[in-house]
Amino acid sequence: MVLSIIIPYYNGGKYTEELLDCLDPQVTDDVEVILVDDGSPEPFKTGYKWCKVIRKKNGGCASARNRGLEEAKGNYIAFIDADDMVPSYFVEKLFEKMLGNYDIIDFSWKSLDNQGNQHNYVLYFDSDRLPNPSVCTRVFKRSFIGNIRFNEKKDSTEDEDFSRKIGYLYRTDYKHGSITEYMYFYRTSLENSKVKRFKLGLMKTKRIVYYHRYVTSDMTKLLEEIKREDEQNEVWLLTDRCDIPEMKRYCQIHKPIRMWAHYLRGEHTDFVAIIPPPIRAQVILYAEYCGVVGGITTFIYNFCYFMRKYYDIMVVFEKMDPVHIRRLSELVKIEQYDKNQSFACETLILNRLTDKIYQNILHRQSIQICHACRQINYRIPKDRDILINVSQAAKNSWGEESADGLIVHNFAYVKKEKCLFLVSATRTKTIDKGENDNRMKQLAEKLTAEGIKFFWLNFADKALDNMPKGFVDMPSMPDIHAFIAKADYLVQLSDKEAYSMSILEALCLNTAVICTPFPSAVEEGVKDGENGYIVPYNMDFDVKKLLKVPKFRYKYNNDEIIEQWRGLIGEKTMPIQKPKNTGNIICQKKYYDTVLKKTIYPGDRITVSEDRAELICNMGYARRG
Repeated sequence: MVLSIIIPYYNGGKYTEELLDCLDPQVTDDVEVILVDDGSPEPFKTGYKWCKVIRKKNGGCASARNRGLEEAKGNYIAFIDADDMVPSYFVEKLFEKMLGNYDIIDFSWKSLDNQGNQHNYVLYFDSDRLPNPSVCTRVFKRSFIGNIRFNEKKDSTEDEDFSRKIGYLYRTDYKHGSITEYMYFYRTSLENSKVKRFKLGLMKTKRIVYYHRYVTSDMTKLLEEIKREDEQNEVWLLTDRCDIPEMKRYCQIHKPIRMWAHYLRGEHTDFVAIIPPPIRAQVILYAEYCGVVGGITTFIYNFCYFMRKYYDIMVVFEKMDPVHIRRLSELVKIEQYDKNQSFACETLILNRLTDKIYQNILHRQSIQICHACRQINYRIPKDRDILINVSQAAKNSWGEESADGLIVHNFAYVKKEKCLFLVSATRTKTIDKGENDNRMKQLAEKLTAEGIKFFWLNFADKALDNMPKGFVDMPSMPDIHAFIAKADYLVQLSDKEAYSMSILEALCLNTAVICTPFPSAVEEGVKDGENGYIVPYNMDFDVKKLLKVPKFRYKYNNDEIIEQWRGLIGEKTMPIQKPKNTGNIICQKKYYDTVLKKTIYPGDRITVSEDRAELICNMGYARRG
């Protein structure tokens, strides 16, 4: 066997098929192709009989190449990554050059497309050598490799480590040849490529750069430290002079140049740009923005609430209401999107059809959720791995665009939380009520500060200013018994009251009372902790106790009061006449009714006493209906 081609594979998909299609007419009996499937979720299959497929447990590119070396029988070894490409003359040119019995053959290479980082290395003469360590841009004689293998502790830059072990970048004591034609084409624009993942800090292997202006022969501790780091990381030493020759076996040595690193050690330098480590989670929910209310906002919260016990979840947003930031941060990790920060996850969930997949959010699969029925200005993105519709109705509305979509209904999350219903009926902005207005505001603020939800209807003649959310000003009404009956508390916080009618009505309706300690409250029957709470005038009390609403039965004897009044007035001396009312008056002219205290408009039907009906009709404002 003359040539063994080793292809480490992990989810290469269509790119690998294109590569094999290119190799098919080039493969002869002197060429073997070994594809090592490094534990892809879907095992690789091909119809080409000449392609030997070996499936193994996932261990990284280094372990896949080492497995290929174990199986290889060729005198020369070529490495091709599964998502790259070679020309139609790849094998022919190699066979021609191998006649020279070279130990290593370098060849020209470049980027395959016009996207991503662009590369174009051209060799013009047989003496030209490549400066990069890649094993894919050169071919090795099997005997030159010997027992040297790739470092399986490194999940990236294993080529650089391999190059130093063999020494082909700095040794000159081997037979070297070059092929000037382009022999290798890199796909540099792949979204999830290992090169991009390495730079973003998403691999175990990191780039560590040391800077020392001079490395003297006595800096043995530095040598030992770099030795240790080289076991898993890519190590660079930037220096103007290195007096330890052994150092080149454990790191790349270079004059100070501008470059990036994950960590910088040694002396300070402005040459090196530090790339922060990625923020990781198993699942990332991305949302361009979350409003105060809305289906997407609710879905994200409910998803985090129910799924957090199964997965490590992070929410990444661009704009979000502060209330939701606080709520979500109590459940999961939450980060504002930053183009200079990398993120990494297994699953990326996008919630709007307009959401973009940013290159610094790396993921293994993407899920697009369609929360809406079809709208003419929107389209379902085609570059997502999975499409989920929140209902059959939503899926149906999109027609063919959603044909492959799944249906997963939204989560139902209902939090059983106490919301106090308060009612007050009092005059406001008046001297005789003392500090009642201020105390009402203090109570509302104390409830808000403790996070206690409340709904407070204040029936008053004048509205209060700058009250917290939940406080609602209502107009004065003569009959609010229905509201008091439904309320948790009737609130009356005056300095003093001769006899509070609203408190009496509340107690009779078995509605608890919150009041200040004016004497008549006790006289009416308010008992602290039994049928209400008597709070101090300075409002210094634990508002959380109000969450325990007293339940009670209150009895009030109107018969005794009736007898008291009858004793004062005496026995009746004339028959009781009931007022006669009519509802048959229809307004003809606009006028202000001084009894009803409101403007009456033409066409309005009103109910007044018979005497007033006669008066209004005689004045020409109304007629009998």
